[in-house]
Amino acid sequence: MTAAGSCTHARDDADVVACAERRACVQVPLRRFARFTEIEQYLDRLLSSAWWGDTFPGAPLEVVPERRSHNATFSAAACRPDGTGVVWIVDGHGWGLETVLHELAHLAAGTGAAHGSYFVEALGELWRHEAGVFAWAALESAFTTCDHRGALRLGGSPRRPRRP
Repeated sequence: MTAAGSCTHARDDADVVACAERRACVQVPLRRFARFTEIEQYLDRLLSSAWWGDTFPGAPLEVVPERRSHNATFSAAACRPDGTGVVWIVDGHGWGLETVLHELAHLAAGTGAAHGSYFVEALGELWRHEAGVFAWAALESAFTTCDHRGALRLGGSPRRPRRP
């Protein structure tokens, strides 16, 4: 990826998603969290909303954010056996809204969905609701540019019905 936000050829779904998120954030910068407690408060607010439960009925209603070492190379998400979600955010590096929404999309889509179509649909829903329509449109445009295979389609569009 260059400084202008263009991506090298994406090899797989994860590359496409990373390319699209970076490109969209160049077009429409998203919120940065100054303190880790702001991420905790943000998650509490979002996960207790009716929108979260209505949009992602199978997703965890409780998500615990945990810090990963600043030397870690990626953030991650998983569900514990009791159904609680966990998001591990790289300390000091992943404190942008795009990172939090990315990890929530894993939980919303099901952690086995990797970066495929269910994940991308959930990511689109989250960006549209939480980052706004302009950020969502930038992400949709970035997916069109980054996914030369045409395999992934962003969710959250008022023009396309959501999956049942």
